[in-house]
Amino acid sequence: MARGEGTEEELASRLSLFDDEPDINDWFEVALGAAMITMGLHQLFNPGGLFEVGVMQWLGAAVVASGFILLGHGIKDMLLKEVRSSIIRLDMDDDASSIDYGLIRDVLLHPDKYQQLLYDAYEMAYADGILTEAERNELSALARVLQVPERSAARMATRAAIESALEDNHVSEAEMDLIVGAARPLGLSDAQLERIVEAFKTMIWIPRSGHVGEMLATIPDEEEE
Repeated sequence: MARGEGTEEELASRLSLFDDEPDINDWFEVALGAAMITMGLHQLFNPGGLFEVGVMQWLGAAVVASGFILLGHGIKDMLLKEVRSSIIRLDMDDDASSIDYGLIRDVLLHPDKYQQLLYDAYEMAYADGILTEAERNELSALARVLQVPERSAARMATRAAIESALEDNHVSEAEMDLIVGAARPLGLSDAQLERIVEAFKTMIWIPRSGHVGEMLATIPDEEEE
């Protein structure tokens, strides 16, 4: 429902670019034009006694002509607005469903240029301190598409997990589990993982300095691999 309202708002916004001077309502133009044609035809075939018959018939013909002009103008405006609306709807549908094959081709040919996307994706996934199975599968799929080696992806994940955990200068147990889980594929021993945990427990009040700063420095950036 909200999506439909948003679509209608965007459609109205685009159509507003075509707004001209204020005009009589299209339906009123059509109705008035039809009424004028009817009255004009009546005067043509049944001239009144206000003026001479010839004059009344000329007036009736003028009213008929004016009615056709008004009727045609109203119908033209209605059709024009419908055509514009249809064109914009088609353009909006194309924008929503189009696939940028050029970008896909560039990613496949030059995956190294887009590895920052993977690191940003890790940061977004770790931002809430929870890594769902869907997020894990999405990150793995993105790493495969970008041809990032598993060890490099693990380095990115570890660094992103640490950076995300230090944002509020407090590391929860859930965030600690994420950091350890991200670092485990690096091949660290249990003792090394335990030192990481202890570093956060004892030095977390000095973020990005001391042991924690040294630990961050030992995790290469994604470009270094």
